[in-house]
Amino acid sequence: MKTLLLLTLLLAQFACTAPATVVRTGAARPTVSIKGAPADAELLVDGLSVGVASRYDGNPNLLTVEEGMHVLSVVRQGKVVHTEKAFVSSGESRAITLNLGN
Repeated sequence: MKTLLLLTLLLAQFACTAPATVVRTGAARPTVSIKGAPADAELLVDGLSVGVASRYDGNPNLLTVEEGMHVLSVVRQGKVVHTEKAFVSSGESRAITLNLGN
């Protein structure tokens, strides 16, 4: 009788144990850095402003984007001073260096 009770208690304990669940995300999203941008230049990604271009110089800030093709434009005083198409894939870190001669 004691053995039956012990087996019942052990079975109840293991039956109530929740399974362990592990969630893993895919690869890291790609990042872009803009080096050599003027302090007053704005960065556009696919036509949308993401802020001051020099903020994303890679030291320490990087711009995280979705995987795929993007048009990156640097605008200064209302004029596009640099534009570039870039395809970035998962986990990739793309550095764009501007040579504006300023």
